[in-house]
Amino acid sequence: MHSSRPQARFVKLSAAADRVSTTLEQAERSGLRRVLTSQAMIHMAEGALIVLGPMPTEDARRALADTARALNAHVHVVAEHVLNLVQGAAVPDSVFDELHRVLTRYRRDVPNDRSG
Repeated sequence: MHSSRPQARFVKLSAAADRVSTTLEQAERSGLRRVLTSQAMIHMAEGALIVLGPMPTEDARRALADTARALNAHVHVVAEHVLNLVQGAAVPDSVFDELHRVLTRYRRDVPNDRSG
């Protein structure tokens, strides 16, 4: 004899599993969104450093990483500060000073005359 009761419990577990699955999918999408946003911010900051430097792409990437390491901060946090700086917003003095120090190390002399 089969009771309907175990089946009802199974259905309740299935519904709970579906809710958990949906919650996990939402968390995964949210995490992916954060990662993509951070990567975009890092790439924009690298572009800003390429112009500010001026410096090659590889050096901009290293300068951003070196600044983050010196400040004991995540690269995306430093990238956000760089973007704030180029937009004229205030950044912490420690970030400004370290960024200046690192940029001085990576700067390349670029000729003023680009005609030839």
